[in-house]
Amino acid sequence: MHLALLIVGAVTRDVFTNPAAAATERAGGAASFAARAAAALGVRAAILIVAAADADLDALEGHDLHVVPADATLAFEHDRDATGGRTLRLLARSQHVLTCDDLPAPWQEADVLLLAPLLADDVDVASFARLAAPQRALLAQGLQCRVATDGAVHTLDGPAPALFAALAPPAGARTTVFLSAEETAGWRAADRETVAARCARLVLTQGAAGARVCEGGTTYDVPPAPANAVDTTGAGDVFATALILGFSAGDAAAERVATLLAAAAVERYGAAELPTRLAPRAALEERTTDAGGAESGQR
Repeated sequence: MHLALLIVGAVTRDVFTNPAAAATERAGGAASFAARAAAALGVRAAILIVAAADADLDALEGHDLHVVPADATLAFEHDRDATGGRTLRLLARSQHVLTCDDLPAPWQEADVLLLAPLLADDVDVASFARLAAPQRALLAQGLQCRVATDGAVHTLDGPAPALFAALAPPAGARTTVFLSAEETAGWRAADRETVAARCARLVLTQGAAGARVCEGGTTYDVPPAPANAVDTTGAGDVFATALILGFSAGDAAAERVATLLAAAAVERYGAAELPTRLAPRAALEERTTDAGGAESGQR
């Protein structure tokens, strides 16, 4: 069975706290946001996730889904301080590590493989190296974090050993690595150069500043699109999915479409349905003429 896109990751239960209001809870996770982006681009994906029976899978509707049952759905508590800084705490997790052996037998071939670990050990990224997908996207945020005994999630100061393991040949040469400016804040310039040299390209999302792409020894910036942001959670996952699908299809406007979808994502709460590209592209492009809009965040 040939697939246009295979997504591997977890769905989450995201709890948002605010000193001025009661906590709110939404379904999330990189797999959910990636699924919404693929649907907006008219791509039906095969999705491998691990989740408990109570998981909210609405964002995955319309795709082919294989769920590995677990005793708990991955859950995080999100909090922001007065300066806008974000803290993350692990509330619950599955003990199952997704590996290539969890794939249904027909799901061995895909044009694009998107791996989205949210913790350092919830997806065995290296096990998927045997799949021959010509385009691989690694949303590497989970590889760059560690969880303290109190559940607080901290970012490593340099590239994780697991990241280098995931980029071992031959998979690394076909892999686009996505990380945010926040997740690479402690990196030296040499760290970025080393990682970029081991993969097809390194994409650093920079919130309202857009994104930076390091490829083949050169670097270029992707400008943001204006947006009236209400929730930036998952915008980077939307951007990454749209970008890798655009690259796979040879779309000259891949960066622009990815930026516009990310802008649409931050104007919605959670993993909401996104405007479809099957509608005229002008419907997305209109936002670029809205001089009063704020720029989109991607992380």
